[in-house]
Amino acid sequence: MHNAVRRLAAATGVLVVAGALPIVATAPAQATTKQCTSFLAEAGYRVGPNVRSACGLAGTGDWITRHANLGICQGMLKAIRVKPEHADKACELGVN
Repeated sequence: MHNAVRRLAAATGVLVVAGALPIVATAPAQATTKQCTSFLAEAGYRVGPNVRSACGLAGTGDWITRHANLGICQGMLKAIRVKPEHADKACELGVN
């Protein structure tokens, strides 16, 4: 009887973890580009194609890609005259 209960508990645990994994793995990456553009809009910048492009670099892809693009995002925003502290914060929000 104890073995059957253990097996049932183990199977239930595996199903719960397997069901929750896609939610945990995808949730942070979906909102990152929006967080970057929203931060800049709230700071008073016009969110046009250049801003969306820069924020898209930091906000899309896997963890490694987003972090590799952090400096590029910041540089692109600074090139269109976004204040350095705003560019840095926006891109960091995009990466996270």
